[in-house]
Amino acid sequence: MKLVATAAAIFCAAALAPNTFAQALRPLVLTGRVVADDAGHPIPNVRVSAGGLVVLTDGDGRFTIATRSPIDRIKVSKPGYGPRTLLPADWHQSSDIRLTRGAAISGRVVDEFGDPLPVTRVVAESAADGSLVAATQTDDRGDYRIGSLPAGTFTVATVRVTAASMNLPIRSPAKSYYPGTTSAQQAESVRLAPGDDRPRLDFVLPADPLALPPTAIVVGASRAADVQDRNAGGTAIVRGRVTATDGRSVPQAQVRLLSQPYLWQSKVTRADGEGRFEFRDVPAGKFQLVASKPGYSAPPAEPISMVELRDGQVREHVELRLAPWGTVTGRVLDEFGDPMQDATVQALQIRNQAGRRRLVPAGGFARATDDLGRYRLFGLPPGQYIISASVGAAFSAGGVSSADVPGYGRSYFPAATDAVNAQFVSVAVGQELSGIDIALSRVRTARVSGTLLNAAGEATMGGSLTLTPNIRSGAVTDVSVGARISANGSFEFPNVPPGQYMVRADRGRTQPWIEGEFGTLSVSVDGADVTELTLQTSAGSSIHGRFTFQQSGDSKRLAPGSVELSPVPVDADLAPSSPATADVHADWSFDVRGINGPRRLQLLRAPTGWTLAEIRVNGIDSTDRPIAFGTPQQSLTDVEVVMTDRVNGVRGTVTDDRGRPAPESTVIVFSSDRGLRYHTSRFMRRQIAGADGAFIVAGLPAGSYYAAAVDRAALEDDDAWEDSELLDSLVPASASFTLGSGGDTVTLNLKLPRR
Repeated sequence: MKLVATAAAIFCAAALAPNTFAQALRPLVLTGRVVADDAGHPIPNVRVSAGGLVVLTDGDGRFTIATRSPIDRIKVSKPGYGPRTLLPADWHQSSDIRLTRGAAISGRVVDEFGDPLPVTRVVAESAADGSLVAATQTDDRGDYRIGSLPAGTFTVATVRVTAASMNLPIRSPAKSYYPGTTSAQQAESVRLAPGDDRPRLDFVLPADPLALPPTAIVVGASRAADVQDRNAGGTAIVRGRVTATDGRSVPQAQVRLLSQPYLWQSKVTRADGEGRFEFRDVPAGKFQLVASKPGYSAPPAEPISMVELRDGQVREHVELRLAPWGTVTGRVLDEFGDPMQDATVQALQIRNQAGRRRLVPAGGFARATDDLGRYRLFGLPPGQYIISASVGAAFSAGGVSSADVPGYGRSYFPAATDAVNAQFVSVAVGQELSGIDIALSRVRTARVSGTLLNAAGEATMGGSLTLTPNIRSGAVTDVSVGARISANGSFEFPNVPPGQYMVRADRGRTQPWIEGEFGTLSVSVDGADVTELTLQTSAGSSIHGRFTFQQSGDSKRLAPGSVELSPVPVDADLAPSSPATADVHADWSFDVRGINGPRRLQLLRAPTGWTLAEIRVNGIDSTDRPIAFGTPQQSLTDVEVVMTDRVNGVRGTVTDDRGRPAPESTVIVFSSDRGLRYHTSRFMRRQIAGADGAFIVAGLPAGSYYAAAVDRAALEDDDAWEDSELLDSLVPASASFTLGSGGDTVTLNLKLPRR
């Protein structure tokens, strides 16, 4: 090892008096080489950290660190090798840093029925003092692997969140040590030498207890007066079977019988080894049947299973279907073909977000790669995905956070640094798609740092602080990353690739009508560090107003809780993701506080027979117009929300190409004016047709419209119907109509396009 300074003296001085030494310390340049202990060959892409800096070794295993900070140790780590920390006493000026091969522990976690327990935390602890060394989670098969461990003696445990009570939704962690004890003192010690690979450290844990949804439990517990009614039971019986989409039975699935109006009458049971279930003593009424089991989800577009029972009725042969999870597996490799450990792998899908098509995280879990670079994404419904990998912040062996690894931006399968050049992968129901390997590419990353201040100008670390690609820049990927933030308000986003970003601070809502402090800062990154930023949150503006009513008929008296008014964001970059809703008082006045960014005041919910007529600000019609908020001076004190019982509407039926009713088809009604087709516009509506193909859309403002019917399966997601290109494509086959302001009703007969 070679230092351009006296290494031992610098280490000792820094350790004894770091503050005074840092002031007098001249720039220090550390150079060295990292080699494999067994063969002596140089190791590329080793993470070396010292003096607050992190570098990677080159293809010859060499590194250089130049720092003014005191150096009391050097940490060295690489996937597949045990981590090493060099202290002053360990330092040898002329020797290479040698890494030994890492050890690994692997096994499987199942329940008492032999079924896998996904997403169970597994930890390796030091047998000497019980300190955490490394951690991981099981996949959908219950498999886990903890690699890149140093030589030593460990205990292995699972940490699982389970229901602490059969009657209350209270949850607590349960810890179990290998081979099956809750005591660390009784755990088996696992001794590992360099390169050891210890498999089959398996766990058998209790199955998830039967549990009703928290809503049913809380409602049932809160109705003490109905104990007799709740315990009286009934005389009906429901029997059935849980099967997968391929027809095979799903044993030990949980089945819930949910009462629609009377939640305390809900029941839960477990299917037997052949997937069969039975509910006895069921009262008369209407119930929803829901099955669930790890490794399965509800099939896409599967109709809700409902049963209506009479006293004494026996309902047989009810079949509940579950779809096995789709999975994607592969490896993440660096530019040398070596595995990348703790890279975060996500499945992304194109979705409509605030009226824009963007790549957003899809269903299933983001997963970290193991020491072999392997990942397994699961819980994926059928669809097309883009698989991305980034150097995330997962915990790895030796306490090393892979977020410290410099020079890697987000990459997309197979080896793209831009989502535009990514390749889609298609996943069918229950399909396991393998070999989806991702090669990470080096880019010039930067550090984005600064100080966070609250609205009073004081340093704070409260709330959330995230970095998100700027929507207005045209970025197609929308994946946020969190900051490292200290008690003095200093924050840092390491390893940010080039691009346009928004730093967003959100101190959260204290009440549904108060959004809390919020602030944003636009940042451009081109490879150079962006430092000394100051982001101050704002307490925002307030809105005070009142509801008034134009009543022409014998409308029922309204309750303030029957309406929902919200300042809906116009620009998603400049507002929190969850906007407030107004606090409507008994006298029909309302208040909203903490509002930042451009908004439209919109009535999101109104009782049947009522709709919005207009919104006046200081007596001026401001309906559907963006309004700027953010400062006390931009607060509004005279807002009048006018409601009317003269409600426009359109009704009709949807039929297929043979003239038959088309149940559960989607009806889209949208303005002929493209300028009124924005996200959350009241001039755009979607309605699902009923079992007889009938539909009703009420509360449309005056104007000219198109109406079209589409198959639900043709829409990629819940917001796909708002896509401007889709709406334009529907126009030629749409029905057109015009509504006035006097409570017009139009009747239409719509046809689904031929498949």
